[in-house]
Amino acid sequence: MNKLLDNLRGLGRTKLAALAGIAIAVLALMAAVALSGGASANAMLYSGLSLGDSAKIAAALKAGHIPYRIAEGGHAIMVTPGARDQARLLLAEKNLPAGNSTGFALFDHQNPLTGSSFLDRINETRAIDGSLERTITLIHGVRAARVQVVLPHRAAFSLTTQPARASVMLSLAGAVPLDQQSVNAILNLVASSVPGLQPDNITIADDRGELLASAGQASSLLLNAHEAAIRSQTERALSHRVRDLLTAAIGPGKARVVTTISMNFDRTNRLATRYNPKSQVVRSRQTSDSTSDRVDGQNKTVSVQNNLPGAKTTSNQPKRQDRRNRSSRVTNYEINKTVEHVVHAAPTIKRLSVAVIVDGVTTTTGKGAKAKTVWRPRSAATLAQLRKLVEAAIGYDKARGDVVDVQSLRFAPPVPIPAGPSFIARLMRSGAMIPVLRTLITGLIGLAALFLVFKPMLRKVLDETQREPDASTMIDAPEADALLEVESPPTSGLLGPATRRLGAPNGLEHVIAMIEENPEASVSVLRHWLTEEVAA
Repeated sequence: MNKLLDNLRGLGRTKLAALAGIAIAVLALMAAVALSGGASANAMLYSGLSLGDSAKIAAALKAGHIPYRIAEGGHAIMVTPGARDQARLLLAEKNLPAGNSTGFALFDHQNPLTGSSFLDRINETRAIDGSLERTITLIHGVRAARVQVVLPHRAAFSLTTQPARASVMLSLAGAVPLDQQSVNAILNLVASSVPGLQPDNITIADDRGELLASAGQASSLLLNAHEAAIRSQTERALSHRVRDLLTAAIGPGKARVVTTISMNFDRTNRLATRYNPKSQVVRSRQTSDSTSDRVDGQNKTVSVQNNLPGAKTTSNQPKRQDRRNRSSRVTNYEINKTVEHVVHAAPTIKRLSVAVIVDGVTTTTGKGAKAKTVWRPRSAATLAQLRKLVEAAIGYDKARGDVVDVQSLRFAPPVPIPAGPSFIARLMRSGAMIPVLRTLITGLIGLAALFLVFKPMLRKVLDETQREPDASTMIDAPEADALLEVESPPTSGLLGPATRRLGAPNGLEHVIAMIEENPEASVSVLRHWLTEEVAA
């Protein structure tokens, strides 16, 4: 122990201070690693979880000895990057996260022998609700959803059937409200999943109490969204067409085009019948001829003789005979007519407005330091030509009230886009560099301790071991002092056999002989003397 303390004292104050600093840094790093449990849990495992799923996942990870961390108020679970795949496999085995709904998996454990029509209908409704909830939560911005569906039902002894209805309650993930496109997607998803359900019978609300879609207005919302999409698509197409034309004429980036369209989305159903009196066609023709004869002057005397069988009547009056011939012809004519049934289902453009601004012409005058840039607008003739091109490209109709305005204005200089974070900054934010830096710092501290502290200590210990004399040949310093108390020249420490041949005194020869017989002990005595001189 004393020898170790002597070696530490021999290092000096600078090396001792460096050794102490390295030891403190290593101990602090080891303590930080021990307290943090190794690698930090900064890799996202699942987010947007319900509290029930978070509790089940935390229990499963704890049972599997996987370090985890709860974030986002209990709605997210984070693990170490190396354990993320293992954690997902473990949770998939336990069917986690399961969500708040079961869906049609509800029928997996149903006994068909113990059911009834009422229970089957309730379970079917629950299964539809659960499946819709799990589908709606996949939409970006929706954290959780509750769906209540009422299937079509006809009561006993009733001739009418109640239509299907549905209500959807959304829990949003952030502070930004849900956009109209997502609301329309939910309306279509729910309406397509339930037989006989119309979008007008669906109500959607969020957890802030805002009504996103009410019953009776869903169809109008979908129609308005469809109309807005058609109008926006038409405006973009016309703007792109005009921009390509101007780019070819004045160069890229020299024109800005804005198109506004007023469209008529009314559906027109028109039935028209037109008659042409100048065009006649014989449809049918009927001819009828009849002839009738009548004779007058017969004896109309009433007597017994006239009433006898076979009696002949005589008359003295003259006879008159009439014959009538009757002929009729009927001809039916059909007048030519045209029946026109027109249905306008596609929207029509009511009015079109196009605003175009073009950059002017920039010229540079002078050379070198005296160079000057001059901007001037384009001429009226050029603007008139560009206007005609734009009118031809969009199908300009003056009777419709279309407006085209082309002006030459100076464009504002572009604003420089700030550079994004560097690659190292992105790595630091992602957390992937923290384990690498931790390992690198630990290695550097270990190498510094090895080369600055342990290597010099080991070298000194090895030197001391090689120089340590044998106890059997070692003599005490007082004895050596007594043996060397003779007159000798100043160079007696380096004498050898040549001195004995020159006739050195007996005392000096005795000392030389002792040095030759015990060289290690002699070296130890000399080192002891040198140490005393340095201390003095």
